[in-house]
Amino acid sequence: MHGSVVEHILIVLRGRSATHPILVAANRDERLDRKAAPPGLWVGQQRLLLSPRDRVAGGTWLAISDHGWFAGITNVAYAPLPKDAATRGDLPHLALDAGDLDAGERAVAAAIATRRYGGFQLVIASPTQMIVLRYDGTHLQRIDWHDELLLISNDHAPGQLTLRGLEQALAGAAVDAEAQLERLRTLLLDGGFFGGHAVLNKGLGYGTVSSSLIAVPASAPHALIWRYAAGAPDQTPYQNYGNLMRRLREKSTLPSDRKPQG
Repeated sequence: MHGSVVEHILIVLRGRSATHPILVAANRDERLDRKAAPPGLWVGQQRLLLSPRDRVAGGTWLAISDHGWFAGITNVAYAPLPKDAATRGDLPHLALDAGDLDAGERAVAAAIATRRYGGFQLVIASPTQMIVLRYDGTHLQRIDWHDELLLISNDHAPGQLTLRGLEQALAGAAVDAEAQLERLRTLLLDGGFFGGHAVLNKGLGYGTVSSSLIAVPASAPHALIWRYAAGAPDQTPYQNYGNLMRRLREKSTLPSDRKPQG
């Protein structure tokens, strides 16, 4: 028997690993024919970012910055989508490029004041702080999230969702980043049998199209882990794109008029 379906899940652990203060596990659900590119370099006005890219709208759903911050976004399922809506995939880039959490919030608020967006939940996390900007199509709400664990989906606001196996994944003392990501990976593979939530979704034309396991290091860019599966993770192997983090620290590769400031 299947449980309920959880679309586009995003799990963030902050402060559990001393070496990697931000840990992320996420499945992206979309149309199966919608093309996407794996993590690559994105050049902003202030910062260099690493993100996968939607080849249709050009935005992203996950991003990290050259100063070790993270942003991720989900839709809000019940919020109306304006006919002329801008892509929500621009917002993770916009928020991280602003430089800090407060500036990221201001940048997002300015964007929705000038363009129409569908509902979203945008997570912005630094090693010491995490916020969720939740937009229902009318109002933008900031949620300062102080717990170690943040769990959201298209259908669930912070604090609303629990997953089968979550207690086991977080049991005991903090473990190293690789081991913790492996524990979180098992949550992303739950197909919803025997009453569990369907986190790994299979359907005709729509379902889980990619998966990410990320550990953002406190220092040493070579220590970034970004395991990305360009398909359903029960059938598609994860490949590590963590070596690209070094490019985020090589500001000299930018033209002089595009070097990040600060």
